[in-house]
Amino acid sequence: MAKNRFSESHGILGLTIDGDWNGGFSSDSIDMAKYNHACLIITGDSNVAGNGIITVYGGATAGAETAAITFTYRTSGANVGSASSDVFAAAATSAAWTTTAATIASQVTLIEFDAADLNVSGTQYRYATVVVDATGSAGTISIVAVLSEPRYLEAVMDTAEV
Repeated sequence: MAKNRFSESHGILGLTIDGDWNGGFSSDSIDMAKYNHACLIITGDSNVAGNGIITVYGGATAGAETAAITFTYRTSGANVGSASSDVFAAAATSAAWTTTAATIASQVTLIEFDAADLNVSGTQYRYATVVVDATGSAGTISIVAVLSEPRYLEAVMDTAEV
């Protein structure tokens, strides 16, 4: 039996629920001070239409969108609930990923980065914020972050969402 439950060794943050795909938005920020790795789980509703650009910014404070970081992303092979919806494409990288509605609508997308990736041009940023631009034409998306590789083990971790 595991020593700790998953939720005792990983930070789980709801960053955005029903983010406006066509109006654009910034998610809550992630404080990476106590974790080395973040995996963002993005799901879109069936109404998502039009291309959109997803960027992850590093900043010195919560909400600061100072410098775009390079992240890794993977897209699922089918709609949620379908066979192969848990099969993801090969990893690719981007600092401003233009994605299609077909990739986001009713599917799961993963975005991953390390705290070390928040070092941009010699400046180490502490906070990460996901920004979706306003080029989409309809629908909403939700984002949940799973933080792993804690730097300091605690029975109950402090919040990492700001």
